[in-house]
Amino acid sequence: MKINNILAKKVSTLLFSLLLFLCLSVGMNTAVANGSAQSLVDTQWLTDNLKTPGLSIVYVGGPASKKENFEVKHVPGAVFLDFFALMGILGDGTTPPDKAKFEALAGGLGIGNDSHVVIHSGDTLFGATAYWLFDYFGHKNLSLLNGSIGKWMNEGRPTAGGPAKITPATYTAAPNTSLLANADNVLSNLNNPKAIIVDVRSEQEYTGAGSPPGIENKNMGHIPGAVHLDFFSTNLNNDGTFKSAAELKSAYEAKGVTKDKEVIAYCQGGVRAAVTAFALEKVLNYPSVRNYVGSWGEWGNRLDTAKYPIEK
Repeated sequence: MKINNILAKKVSTLLFSLLLFLCLSVGMNTAVANGSAQSLVDTQWLTDNLKTPGLSIVYVGGPASKKENFEVKHVPGAVFLDFFALMGILGDGTTPPDKAKFEALAGGLGIGNDSHVVIHSGDTLFGATAYWLFDYFGHKNLSLLNGSIGKWMNEGRPTAGGPAKITPATYTAAPNTSLLANADNVLSNLNNPKAIIVDVRSEQEYTGAGSPPGIENKNMGHIPGAVHLDFFSTNLNNDGTFKSAAELKSAYEAKGVTKDKEVIAYCQGGVRAAVTAFALEKVLNYPSVRNYVGSWGEWGNRLDTAKYPIEK
């Protein structure tokens, strides 16, 4: 009888431990659904979480990535987001990104406000741009896959084929204007010791020696006082993954880009600047980082260079 009582207690303890474990597991999944998603996730994390309820995997197809190629082989459960549709929402910086278009796009991809969105692409550049837009429009459960789809394929990760199965959703955006800079924001911070402007373009663009292929600007050079930190060599490894926090901290602080300052990043049109914004805000936890979406496409093509000055 005594042995039976001891056994019963052990069984009860075991059941309680199992119940506690299950509760904690549910709690962890709920935490992701309630807005505590990691900003940067690796390929193993995504592999382990492919079947997690509420996960929305978004592949951003760049200029060379066609939807028909995506449908042949992609991350299981992923939906295709055309980069040009993304750019139509981002705009040229003269007006804020288009809220109505974003809501229609997100809902059309089956993404709701509570979805945990994981973004990836063939190039970190396009993925970071999509991430910035989702972040700007107030999406809470948001992650960027560290590295391109090429890394996923090279590692032999799971793939699927065929068109994505999408159940349309309703999405309501809440723009976070603190993430966006316009020309007037830049002007007001040209001589502000508590702010710093970061030019993330190539050295050639920064010095005024040339523009990107296919781009013509009326004026060449950079915004006065801007420090130059190329978006790729500063932030990314050769495989498109982000450098370590220690490496990023060293690179930025060496140029005076420190946490105590408001940072405004710009490029030609807010795309490369999105990579820098991600590195500063999400990897290094800088509290105030703005993407000047108009960038040099706006600043360098203004006729009033007395008001909007240029350095070379």
